[in-house]
Amino acid sequence: MLTLLVWRLAAASEPFVQPAVFRNRSYSSGLAITALISCVATGMALLPPVLLADVYGLDSEWIGFALVPAAVASSLLSRTGGKLADRRGDARLYTLASGPLMLCFALLAALSGAAPVWTIPLFLIFGNVGQTFIQVAVSNSLSKTLSKEQAGVGMGLVTLTNFIVGGMAASVYGLLLEMDAPGWNPLAAGANAGMFANVFLGFLILHAGLLVYYRMRFRPSRLSEPRLSAERR
Repeated sequence: MLTLLVWRLAAASEPFVQPAVFRNRSYSSGLAITALISCVATGMALLPPVLLADVYGLDSEWIGFALVPAAVASSLLSRTGGKLADRRGDARLYTLASGPLMLCFALLAALSGAAPVWTIPLFLIFGNVGQTFIQVAVSNSLSKTLSKEQAGVGMGLVTLTNFIVGGMAASVYGLLLEMDAPGWNPLAAGANAGMFANVFLGFLILHAGLLVYYRMRFRPSRLSEPRLSAERR
């Protein structure tokens, strides 16, 4: 399907997605970043309930209760993330959000199966709030790389990418959790806790790299270039 899509975009006289969108390096880089962030976001939604069920042995109703604090905190603070992006800039919001998100992954990687069950909902508060803020920052940054003519299609591709990548990531996580592989953390105890620790450590390393790359690519001066050039034209 991807091959057919590329062929159609190259062959059509008026393709519904202009290839020029992908020649925008800032946008293409941001699309790759948002795809990786979507992979982690899928893991944040999928893995904690499985962790609580498989490692801690919680029933489904208690798992639902355990996820409520993080969901409520994320909902209450989502508008705060938007205001911070407007006042401080997207790059600062991304940096601020990376702190609690990576703290969540560090705690889960180090303490999965070892920490008391009541601490997991506390860890997830940091992760969900950080994930929400990062998505706000990246969406704002991507929108600023596009001219007015490209904004609709460009942001639509972001949504499509998140949808496809999220589905693929869920399948990969399911395969990983079925593997009987040793974990890096000797503190991880219980059924398959080692693999959970491995995945959360991978999330931590991935987001550390994304933070460095985002700060290099999405500087304020870079974000203003596409719109300024479009206005001049």
